Amino acid sequence: MACVMACAPAMAAQAGGHAQTDAAMDAIVAHGESHPLAAIAAVRMHEGRIAYSYYGGFARRTEHGDVPVGPDTLFRIASISKLVTTIGLMELVEQGRISLDGDISDYLGFRVRNPDFPDAPITVRMLLNHTSTLADANGYTLPPDHRVAELFGPDRKPGDAGYHFAHGAGHRPGTWFEYSNLGFGLIGTIIERVSGERFDRYQQAHVLTPLGIDGGYNVTELRHPERLATLYTDSSAGYAAQVDTLPPKGWPAQLVSRYVVGSNGTIFSPQGGLRVSIAGLARLARFMQQGGTLEGTRLLSTRSIHLMETPTWQYDGHDGSCPYPIASYGLGMIQLTGGKDPDGRPTAPYRGYHGHLRGHLGDAYGLHSGFWYDTANGDAFVFAADGYPDDDSATPGAYSSFTRVEEQIFTTLAGAAR
Repeated sequence: MACVMACAPAMAAQAGGHAQTDAAMDAIVAHGESHPLAAIAAVRMHEGRIAYSYYGGFARRTEHGDVPVGPDTLFRIASISKLVTTIGLMELVEQGRISLDGDISDYLGFRVRNPDFPDAPITVRMLLNHTSTLADANGYTLPPDHRVAELFGPDRKPGDAGYHFAHGAGHRPGTWFEYSNLGFGLIGTIIERVSGERFDRYQQAHVLTPLGIDGGYNVTELRHPERLATLYTDSSAGYAAQVDTLPPKGWPAQLVSRYVVGSNGTIFSPQGGLRVSIAGLARLARFMQQGGTLEGTRLLSTRSIHLMETPTWQYDGHDGSCPYPIASYGLGMIQLTGGKDPDGRPTAPYRGYHGHLRGHLGDAYGLHSGFWYDTANGDAFVFAADGYPDDDSATPGAYSSFTRVEEQIFTTLAGAAR
C-alpha cells in the first residue's frame, strides 16, 4: 500500500493551496475498494477555470518501476467516448448531410428493423438516445474483415445469444430506453459512410485536433503512445493489466490496411475507445460550457450543443431501464437530475447537489470515469479512477447510485472550489 503513495505523490494545481484536499484524495487512492487503486487523475473547474487538479498513483507498471500519472496521461476513457462521438456526428447534421430523424437504413446501406415492429424505422436520434431497441447481446464489435451488417443477418434469431433486438417486450422503437453500445458502433459506421473518412481519422481531424486535444480512437495511431495508461483490474492476486499495455496493440495492421471504410465502424469502439487525458477533457468541458466554441474555434452551434444536452428521455418510474446512475438522457449525454435512477437510487453525485451537471460516465476494464459540467457557473468534475475490482463488486455508494469511490471523489472535488 505504501508503494502507491511513495511511487507517485500527488501533484496539486496550486502548490500549498490544497494540502487538505490532496490528503483526502491520497486517502481515496490508498484505500480504494478492497485494495488501493492504481490511479486517480482529476480536475475540478470553477467559473470556467481549473480550480484544483490531482494526479496520484501510477499510469502503468514496468520492469523499471512505476510510471506516475500526470495531466497528459491518456486513459481509455470508456463511455465518455459516446459524447465525443456525438460531437463528430452533429457536425455532419449541421452540414445537412445527416438528419437526426432519418432512417439509419438509408445511411448504413442495409435494412435495420426490429422484427417485432417491421413498420417502424429506427432513426439516428434513437441511436443517440438509446431508444432504438437495439441490444448489445453477446457482443457489439466485429473484426476489421467483417461487415457490421452481419450482426443483423438472417442467422440471428430471437432467443439466440447474438440476437441484437429487444424481443417480445412490446416496446416500439423510440418509446423505451435501453442502453446500447451497439448503437454507437452504428453511429461510427454512419459517420464513415457519409463523410467518406475512416471513423478514427474523422474524429481526429474534425473534433480532437481542432480542439487541441491529444488522443484518439485508434491506439496504434496515437501521436504520443508513451502517454498511455494501462487499465488494471484489482484483486487479492494483485493488479491485472486489461488494455493498453506498451507497445500499443490494436487490430493487426494487415487487417486494418484492408478495411473498407463504411463497412464496420465498431472496430474503433465509438462507444468507449477514446484515449484522452484529463487535461484534454477539461478543454472539452470548456467547449461544451461555451456553446460549441473554444479559443476562437467553433465546431458546433449553440443550438446543437443544446440539442445534445436536452433530455429526450426521462425516467418516470416505469419507462426504461439502465445501469447507474442514468435517469435522464439527451443525445449522447446524461443529465444528473438529482432524481432517482430506475433502481430507485438517487442520481445526486454529492450531498447538496442541485441538479445541473451534464456529461457522461464511463465504466470498463477496471476504470471508472466522469465528465460532468455545469454551463451556468462554469463548474466541472472530470476524473478517471483506475484499478477497480475485476468482478463488478465495487462498493455501492452511501447515498447515491454512484460507487463509494466516485462519491468520495465528487465530494472531495466539490469542496476544492470553495
